[in-house]
Amino acid sequence: MNLNAYYGDLQAVRNANIFVKKGEIVALLGANAAGKSTIVKSISGIIDRVEGEIFLNNQSIDKYTAHQRVELGIVQVPEGRQLFPFLTVKENLEMGAYTKRARGHLKENLDRVFELFPRLKERENQLASTMSGGEQQMCAIGRGLMAMPQIIILDEPTLGLAPLLIKKIFEIVEELRDLGITVLLIEQNVRQTLKIVDRAYMLSNGKIVAEGKAEELINSEKVKASYLGV
Repeated sequence: MNLNAYYGDLQAVRNANIFVKKGEIVALLGANAAGKSTIVKSISGIIDRVEGEIFLNNQSIDKYTAHQRVELGIVQVPEGRQLFPFLTVKENLEMGAYTKRARGHLKENLDRVFELFPRLKERENQLASTMSGGEQQMCAIGRGLMAMPQIIILDEPTLGLAPLLIKKIFEIVEELRDLGITVLLIEQNVRQTLKIVDRAYMLSNGKIVAEGKAEELINSEKVKASYLGV
């Protein structure tokens, strides 16, 4: 990958190399402005000035636009959920199925999302803006699943949620892995994230400063001192 990403003349990510295996949950961890979301936007094709190579299934996707990458199966659930507030839950979910390969499977994918999130089935005719933050996050993840992703990128899914809802979101992420969905998870909540992921990368000032299996990082003195407050 060897990724470098810029906002104008400002370099936000420096020589980042990450990989995610099929069926894994891999986390990008770090404080605000560490470079996590910039890496995600680079993978999704949202940032224009990117150096390095990005591959999906050993195929370079550097020349693909953002919407073409979604067609390939790279689906991002953005920070802040970004639902359509004046559409219903069901309509928001249906908006996720606009890709060519997802359109023909709308009903079965909708049934799968409602099975994974029974609360959304109960609220399917309710406006998205009237739901709680946790319910909106479920809807955002469900909308991403409607696109039939090969890899789903969850950008700060627990941001602003109460502790009980944070616990629920982490349980949902584990369920996605159990369903065979590959997950790239961007989080500030280091301690809880390392309990559920397979591997993680720690970022600081746009650089990867530590990486490894979750249990290795949990036991790392450097990680304990810098990220876990130990």
